[in-house]
Amino acid sequence: MKNKFRALYPGIHYVLLGLLLALVGGLPGILFSKDLSKILHNEYVGWYLVYWFIITAIYVLIVIYFRRKRIEKPVKEMCEAAKKVANGDFSVYLNPPKDSYDYIQDMYNDFNHMVEELGSTKTLKNDFLGNVSHEFKAPLAVIKSYSNALKTGSLTQEEQQKSLDIISESADNLSTLVTDILRLNNLSNQSILAEIKKVNVSRQIADAALLLEPYWDEKGIEVEADLDDSCEVFSDEEMLSIVWNNLINNAIKYGKENGKIWILSKTVDDGIIISISDNGIGMKEEVVNHIFDQFYQGDISHRQKGNGLGLSMVRKIIDKVHGTISVTSTYKKGSTFSIWLPKNIGDYNR
Repeated sequence: MKNKFRALYPGIHYVLLGLLLALVGGLPGILFSKDLSKILHNEYVGWYLVYWFIITAIYVLIVIYFRRKRIEKPVKEMCEAAKKVANGDFSVYLNPPKDSYDYIQDMYNDFNHMVEELGSTKTLKNDFLGNVSHEFKAPLAVIKSYSNALKTGSLTQEEQQKSLDIISESADNLSTLVTDILRLNNLSNQSILAEIKKVNVSRQIADAALLLEPYWDEKGIEVEADLDDSCEVFSDEEMLSIVWNNLINNAIKYGKENGKIWILSKTVDDGIIISISDNGIGMKEEVVNHIFDQFYQGDISHRQKGNGLGLSMVRKIIDKVHGTISVTSTYKKGSTFSIWLPKNIGDYNR
């Protein structure tokens, strides 16, 4: 009963407004009349009231119609759609009413965008769980297979050593996967950086390159570095270290034998710029578009060397430190990752 009254309540407002208009419309005749008693006893007053009653009724009906069409009906439709979304249906899409108010259309567009984002989040979550399961199954299957082979005792000493090496490598891959997943989880949940201090980025990049020297030396890759010693920022040292290790490692992994890697750092007015390039296999456009997605590995031939989390982690870290990262690549010619970092991350955390 209360809901019905509330539904009629706005209509009562319009009725009262109409009656007020009727009274206002009669005021000139009353004010300028010489004999008020004649007006009250005149039949004209009765017809006048009937006339304004009809006008008011028409006015109220028109207002209620447009109000229902432009406001109540869209809001009710949105409420019903919201219930479907709450029950897990992310396929809901509302067509914005063309004859409604601008703010109603904006609400519809925002609602559709929200549902799309929620649907994407759910899809990403499902894909993430599926990918994690797959990434765990692969090395576990290898470990189990070679462990069973070792149990038989029929392998030669050389075959046993090879099996043990493969088991050890698979265990390392599992360990790396777990570490990367934990790091990604921490990055997603961490709203405040652990420690902000002055970081010499050029020195940090040089250390990362030297740490990976055995790998690029093994492939005969030449590393050319043009590092500006004045490239210093106030940021999270540990996080930035993860970025350089991942990017240089990728340049080695996807670089060609006897190829070349270029590393550049320089200071600009509003921060520093770092670029890491290689003349390796490069990437096609569709790979570039997804290169920062979790578990995405564009080159099938290199999937055994990584888990597809490295660049996703790099992107999250760069976002955390309020920097930007972009990639340009030409298939079979090489790739370049470009990073911009602000000089002081503290300016963004105030």
